[in-house]
Amino acid sequence: MKEGTQKKPAAKSKWRLVYRGFQPEHEGVREALCTLGNGYFATRGAAPESSADGVHYPGTYIAGCYNRLKTDISGKTVENESLVNAPNWLPLTFKTEEDDDWFDLRRVRLLEYTQALDIRRGMLKRHILFEDKHGRRTRVQQRRFVSMAEPNLAGLETTFIAENWSGTLYLRSALDGQVANKGVKRYRKLNNRHLEPVAAEVVDRETVCLEVRTNQSHINIAEAARTRI
Repeated sequence: MKEGTQKKPAAKSKWRLVYRGFQPEHEGVREALCTLGNGYFATRGAAPESSADGVHYPGTYIAGCYNRLKTDISGKTVENESLVNAPNWLPLTFKTEEDDDWFDLRRVRLLEYTQALDIRRGMLKRHILFEDKHGRRTRVQQRRFVSMAEPNLAGLETTFIAENWSGTLYLRSALDGQVANKGVKRYRKLNNRHLEPVAAEVVDRETVCLEVRTNQSHINIAEAARTRI
């Protein structure tokens, strides 16, 4: 650098919400703020490999999809109507050994972790570099969108980079219809199972379909997922 010159700070975009490092105690707030939606449905910014466990809370909600349930509490019947948590279309996880557990952020050594919401482009990005118990370093890059042009369409792209190893990477993707409305703490004593199964089908090597129905309002919800490698 020449004398008398000063390096300019990197430009910060007003359209990006960036989180660095994984903090379980703040994950719920991050997931809420990183929600993607298009006016017809919205999906919380939960990690694709996660399930509702007190840290993460995957949730997809469809406009107008409500269901009313009754709960017996201390001899009184409480009736509550909820915006239904629809089947989770996100599930995608992986492992580097067939006998290992599926990837969990809390069971690996995290070297880098960034989650960023590009508000202008409607894109949620995640970058992970981790080391597993075998000393293998793997870089994971993800991009997610909910389409404004096609109201029923959403997508997730995941890129894996083996930094210091070669071998087989095991992947598992799914549609999860066993979700419940458990996101609001004060409502957890209420009945929260709003969905009942209707049909499930493995169409081909890439495609699975799932249909469920709300158990009181009788709204049918159908989802299909195609996973391509």
